[in-house]
Amino acid sequence: MKVCIVGAGAMGSLFGGRLAHAGTDVILYDIFAEHVDAINREGLSIIGLEGAVETVRPAATGDIHGTAGADVYIFFVKANATAGAASAIALEAPEGALAVTLQNGLGNGDILAAEFGSDRTVVGVTSQGATFLGPGRIRHGGTGPTHLATISGRNDILAPLVKALGCAGIETHVEPNIDDLIWSKLVINVGINALTALTGFINGQLAAYGGTKELMELLVDEAVAVAKARGVTLAYEDPVARVLEVAHKTAQNRSSMLQDVDRGRPTEIDVINGAIVAEGRRLAVPTPYNRAVTLLVRALDQKRSREKGPGESP
Repeated sequence: MKVCIVGAGAMGSLFGGRLAHAGTDVILYDIFAEHVDAINREGLSIIGLEGAVETVRPAATGDIHGTAGADVYIFFVKANATAGAASAIALEAPEGALAVTLQNGLGNGDILAAEFGSDRTVVGVTSQGATFLGPGRIRHGGTGPTHLATISGRNDILAPLVKALGCAGIETHVEPNIDDLIWSKLVINVGINALTALTGFINGQLAAYGGTKELMELLVDEAVAVAKARGVTLAYEDPVARVLEVAHKTAQNRSSMLQDVDRGRPTEIDVINGAIVAEGRRLAVPTPYNRAVTLLVRALDQKRSREKGPGESP
């Protein structure tokens, strides 16, 4: 089986690196030329949870044509890049190839299905965490299970991918309910990502301070109320406890949204906390705390955008 990672940032590099180390044929695709060049020149260095450094050598490319011929395409690009990436990759993917989203937020599965078809689209969530350190270097920031489900319900086609991920040390389960799957991960992201982006805290620090811990609980409570109004059954009984558990397990991780802030890139606030606000408005569920953090993170995005010079890359 050949796997193409679409978006080889921190998480994409982690999954691609682990799969390559376990013997899977992997190609990492990313538009960050320095990262691609570093991997091809010196390999991909992964600093493990205990501090040990492992170097693996998956192939890497910035050429969309270099992604042709994979059996599975796992998307890790930012939500605002999903449509463009999916459209381009679909032209290179062979008939029958699977498109998998392990991205944050709502809506990515629908975008992939529009290009690949529902029978070839897989929605997933993961509790793995990683931080991008620089070209060719990432840190594994936390571990946890990965869950997958097909939009079509034909979960039997996932067996080879589940096996490959398991051999790579990535605990993976197949789930029957897509909506519950996505919302269970969304609630966790709601409690962590925006707060780290606003404070600069790594995940484990959120519970160490009364203010952020309380605000985390308020954000999660609103998200749970929206999920219940939507008819979602979450995968855990105590959502706040689950979010705190994830923050603890990924204590040294810089969330994806904080990494976006670090690198001056647009955040995914609109598909995370902003999605709670939008769905809450539709269902007449108040979400004042999520609205407040959404507006604050949007302001940060706008500030960085205005500060960029002419021609400066995001």
